[in-house]
Amino acid sequence: MPTFFNDYFSKITEKQLVFFWLIFCLIALTYKLGGIPPYHSDENFYVESSRNMIESGDYLTPIYHDKKRFNKPILYYWLVSASYKIFGVNLASARLASAFFGSLTIGLLYLISTRLFKGGIGFYSILILPATFLHFQISRWATTDIVMSFFILLTLYYFVCSYQCDFKKKSEIYLFYVAMSLGFMTKGPPAIIIPGAIAILFLLVTKRGKFIFQLRIGQGFIIFLLLTIPWFATMYSLHGDQFKDHIIGAEIKGRLVHATPFSLYYFGVLFRYHLPWSLFFLMAVLHQFGFYNNSLSPVSGWLEYFKKTPSNFKSQFRLLFARENESILFCFIWILVCLVLFILVRTEHSRYMLPASAAVAMVTAKFFSDLEILKDGLKWPGYKVPSIITGVIFLIAGIFSGVALYVLDTIYHMPLRFFILPVILFAGGVFALGLLKAQQVGKQIFAIALTLILTFSLLSGDVLSHVNRYPMKLFSEKILTDKFSGPLAVYRLGNQRARLGVLTGQKVLKLYVPEQLESFLKTDEQVRVVMKEEDFSGKFSNWPLKIVAEDIVWLEGRIDWKRMRELFGKAKSAGFTRLTEDVYLLSNK
Repeated sequence: MPTFFNDYFSKITEKQLVFFWLIFCLIALTYKLGGIPPYHSDENFYVESSRNMIESGDYLTPIYHDKKRFNKPILYYWLVSASYKIFGVNLASARLASAFFGSLTIGLLYLISTRLFKGGIGFYSILILPATFLHFQISRWATTDIVMSFFILLTLYYFVCSYQCDFKKKSEIYLFYVAMSLGFMTKGPPAIIIPGAIAILFLLVTKRGKFIFQLRIGQGFIIFLLLTIPWFATMYSLHGDQFKDHIIGAEIKGRLVHATPFSLYYFGVLFRYHLPWSLFFLMAVLHQFGFYNNSLSPVSGWLEYFKKTPSNFKSQFRLLFARENESILFCFIWILVCLVLFILVRTEHSRYMLPASAAVAMVTAKFFSDLEILKDGLKWPGYKVPSIITGVIFLIAGIFSGVALYVLDTIYHMPLRFFILPVILFAGGVFALGLLKAQQVGKQIFAIALTLILTFSLLSGDVLSHVNRYPMKLFSEKILTDKFSGPLAVYRLGNQRARLGVLTGQKVLKLYVPEQLESFLKTDEQVRVVMKEEDFSGKFSNWPLKIVAEDIVWLEGRIDWKRMRELFGKAKSAGFTRLTEDVYLLSNK
């Protein structure tokens, strides 16, 4: 059991601690799950298509905006539809599948990390993973990414199990292919390419290429076909060339053949979206490859450091391939495969790096564990500097969030519970710095993880939904309360269409010019449209439209000094006209 818990939970086993932590993470991930922002426009595809499945009874062909959607295989649509059936059709239900698999991923990480490493690395890993923004936020979105990431991790877990018993257990090899197939049925080829490349590359670099033949690839291919062909064959029989042409064209050629240049975008993603852990991860990489270690005497100076760096790198690189270091080598190959794959694909989406997050967590956890073992490791600047930066960031974030909440409270009431956020951040900074001084690594990891998870949960569930003045939540509640199922549209409101679609689970049109609006309103059925007060009073006040609901939205543009003075002075005479504008939900009947 990790030593930092021994004093407080001496009668609780590590597995019980893991269980309680998983329950806490599940609660945090599902806290006010239906609140937006933050949200992702891709959620619209799965929210609406799954609702259409429930209403039509057709669970084979996803329909989005009255068109067949072949972009992804069927498994995630079924998961969302099942959630709708059990918990009702709403945004929280649509996101519940992701939150559930996000929690399962944490538990699975514990299983694979305890197989790869000894000591407290497994427990440290599951403290780190849910406290990374990439994992936490994507677990709260109704998109395929976290479910595919879970199946990739499950595939690699069965590979590790098989490898450690020299591939003698057929059941684990078969489960390796089952998990891979389920990942493919969630999001397609990445679920095969990522774990497959990691497994084969690991066997080759460790000079165990003979085991590739023991992976029973032929039998695995049969398992894959048995689990994937039924849906694909059915879709081809139903939709013929339309389905085939989309898969070959948009989903294969369209993703591989394009003019987007290569970039280092995903290296930035790896660093930004894993902060503050990526500060420690960077030190772990530099230390692992001999670029920066704690063996250099402080009096040696920079000249001595540069002289030793090439030889240190060579020796450390060779050590990486030693039998006792295979686990950390496996993690580095894991991260490298994800980076290289998506750099080659050149489609830049930060969520694509999600499958690498588990490996990043394990490498970072091992770094912390090694520091506890090394003599004077906790006095090493490679540990102290990231710890200080983390603590200072928490303190600054606590102060600024407190000031921001106070300023926003001058416009409209901010619930008192929101001010827990700056308290959490400030306390997290104090604990991070205090535990650094006390050289309590385990407690420090726990304090940082707890601070981040509570912050993410409060921001996603409460603060951002309240602070970000977007009217679609109020309007969607009105639409759903009235059980309105007629045509919906937004007029000149940009991505508000996607937000209204996500919240209602209904088709929402985007209108740009008066002629489009006029055509939309020329119908005998009741319709509803959202537009700014400026557009309504300036162009459409004489039209047969009535206001069903109204709200305010922040004006676009930069917050300058004049706006800040209005905020602090409450500028009642200006009526905040420089800050917000009214938006209406209108009906033609």
